[in-house]
Formats: sequence, structure tokens, C-alpha cells
Amino acid sequence: MTVTSSPLGIIGLGTMGRNLALNLADHGVPLVAWERDGALAARARAELPAATDWAQDAGDLARRLSAPRAVLLMVTAGAAVDAVIEALRPHLSAGDVIIDGGNTDAADTARRQAAVATDGIRLIGLGVSGGEEGARHGPALMAGGDPDAWARIAPTLRAIAACAADGTPCCDRLGGGAAGHFVKTVHNGIEYAVMQALAESYDLMRHGRGMDVDAIGAVYAAWNRGPGGGYLVEIAADVVRTRDGDGGPLLDKVVDRAGQKGTGRWASLAALDLGVAAPSIAEAVFARAVSAARDERQALSGPALGSIDIAVADLEAAIRAATLLAFLQGFALISAADARDGWSVDPVAVARVWRAGCILRAPLLDRLADAFGALPAGAHPLCAPALRVELAETLPGLRRVAATAITAGYAVPALTSALSWHDGMIRRRVPADFLQGLRDRFGAHTFERIDAPGSHHADWSGS
Repeated sequence: MTVTSSPLGIIGLGTMGRNLALNLADHGVPLVAWERDGALAARARAELPAATDWAQDAGDLARRLSAPRAVLLMVTAGAAVDAVIEALRPHLSAGDVIIDGGNTDAADTARRQAAVATDGIRLIGLGVSGGEEGARHGPALMAGGDPDAWARIAPTLRAIAACAADGTPCCDRLGGGAAGHFVKTVHNGIEYAVMQALAESYDLMRHGRGMDVDAIGAVYAAWNRGPGGGYLVEIAADVVRTRDGDGGPLLDKVVDRAGQKGTGRWASLAALDLGVAAPSIAEAVFARAVSAARDERQALSGPALGSIDIAVADLEAAIRAATLLAFLQGFALISAADARDGWSVDPVAVARVWRAGCILRAPLLDRLADAFGALPAGAHPLCAPALRVELAETLPGLRRVAATAITAGYAVPALTSALSWHDGMIRRRVPADFLQGLRDRFGAHTFERIDAPGSHHADWSGS
């Protein structure tokens, strides 16, 4: 679809910015562009249409746009965003819109929204998912901020977004304030958890079952055709089957140390701040920290682990269950942040935006949208009948895989944390009574009673 619109300013033409700019240009959006880095600017100039208007700096870009202006920032999160906004502000006026399309911490977005609002400027925090390919051909876009500002830019952004199978653009304003960037942070946290679970399944197949990479690739390809399919499962098949120049598996040449860019950590910290249990996300972050301790692991390593007897069907069930439970933890985190900050986030809208374009895209999102839509207000997603049926089908396999892996010495933190979260959530009574007793015994922290209101203290001397 071609969009007839006023020129859009875009600052930052690295990989994501350049590909979004190309996507915008394909849809007829006139661009005023600026990139500080000479090499990146030269590449973008060579690829973008000749009609692109090139600015000399942020202020020049703002001056080349007619009010009301809209400027998309695709710069590195943190100080660089603040610097560009401060450079723009003297040249903007009330009614102008800044769109921050970076992976920005929601707290920073809220702070910046409040700051520019004093000048009548609106800032939309825009989560962009899909990587380089998504940016170029259709990302999932998660916006948060002022509804009037959103209404102005929505037609342009919806035109470049991915579309779900029903033709709906995967682009929406998900709530006020910093909702868009927070939802994107949680998206990435779930992504961490699902990737870690898949890594554990690879480990158990490759080293536990002794399967070769072609056989593992065939397993992932088969899973992708089933109810547990999705983009990450699809590319897992490609990754394991990729060969190096000598014909051997490329994975065998890759250092077993995974980096991170911060969004998984932000999601974990948000869970701690909000008092929400999201162990699958946190354990995935911790697993990357364990991978980073490579020298220590090399020094501590013992004999190779032995073979294990795990059915591939159980592994598939384990991944399906762990993935669903990671999603539910993420949605619980979004709900808690929404309750605190009053964004009015609709979980159905979030699930629908994630159905295409983003890294988490999978048929599961349609099932989640349907389940959330049918839930009574305030009900936990674990109450959804369709999700309970799905978990009834998959949890036994997860239990068998987790038990076998642990017994044999394989670390499976994504699988076991998902299982423990589920089992804790469905217990009528958990051993926190014991924790209260210990805390009151050593620190007189008091405790609550089930038969009397208020705080209580007791003599826990054992008699």
C-alpha cells in the first residue's frame, strides 16, 4: 500500500534505520534524513531514492520539515537519544511528534515524554521487532503514547508493518505513556526464554541423544509444521544444518558464549521491581551469564555427560509447554506494569501485534489472543480452558524431559523454571508459611495468620 503523507524525518541510518527508511520509501513516504556516521550515511545515500532530502544535522532536519513535524529516531538507546532530542527541541514546536524507534528502557521513555511535553511536543515510544529483514519488509510495531499523536502517524506506520494471516497490520498503539517500549522489552524477554529453551533442546538432542545436525534439523522442521511452530523454531532448523567451509557443522566452530543487549535484563529487573514471577525470562538471562563465564567453565569442567533416553515427542511437548508458560509470564509482567502506570494495555491487542513480523511470531499468538479475549476481567490466563487443555497435553512431556536431564547432569534452566512457575501458580498453599516463620524467628519480621487479621509475632523456640 502506498501512503500519501507529509515528509517524515528520520535520524539514524544504521542497519535498522536504513531498512526502515527503504521500507518507508517503498510505500511512497517522502523522507528527510540525517546520519552522523559518514560511512553509514554514504551507504544509505546509495540505497535510498534520489528524492530523499539529506540534512546536515538534527536542527537542519527539523527546519526542512513543515509543521506539524514527525521525526523518527533510530539511534542507539541511552545517551544518544537524549542528545538527539535536545538537538531537535529548539527547532520543534507544539504539536510536533518524535518517534523513538530504538530498544529503549520504558523508564527513559516516560522521562523523555514528560520533558518534551512542556514544549507541547509528543513522544511516541515505538517498539520495532523483526530484525533487519522485518524492518525492510514488514516489522511488528508496538507504540505507546498520546492518542492524538498516534493518530497522525498511524497510517504511515501501519502501511510498512507486517500483516497477520487475516490481513491485519501488526502495528498498534498498545497504551499510553511508555507502553510500547515496555511491551517490546517484554517481547524480548520472552524471546530470551524461548531461545534458551530451544538451546536446551538442541543440547539434549546433540549431546544427550547423540543425534547429528541433519537429524536435529529435521526434528525442528517437523516441529515447525505442528502447533509449536514459529519463527524461532523455523530458523533453529536452518542454524543447526548450516555447514562451515570444511563441510562440518558451523555450530561446532562457534564459541559457546552468548552476548546480550540489555532488554532481557530490563525485563528481569522490571519483574523484580513489580514483584512479578518471571523466572523463565530471568533464568535465560542468567544462562547467558553462565555462558559468558567460559574460562571458569573450562577450568571446572569434568567428564563428558553420558547419553540419555528422551523421546523426541517429549522434547517437542517440553518446548511447547515452556514456550507457552514463558509467554504467560511475560503477559503477567505487562499486566502488572499496566496496573501500576495506567497505560490501559489490552493483552489481546499485544498478542495480535506479535502474530507477524516479530521474532516471536507463531501460531500460538492466535491461540493466546482468543484465550485472552474469552477470559473474564481479572482472571489469570492459566484459567483459560484452551490453554489448560494445551498444558495438559504438553506438561507430562516437560516433566519427563526435565527429570531425565537433571538426573543426567544437563543444565536446563529454561525448562525447569517454566515448570516450577506453573507448579507454584497452581498450588493452593506454598511453603511461604515456613519462610514467614523463619523471618519472624531470626528477625522479628512478624507474620500473617489465616485466622486473625493484622501482623503477629511469636516465640519460635520450638516448644
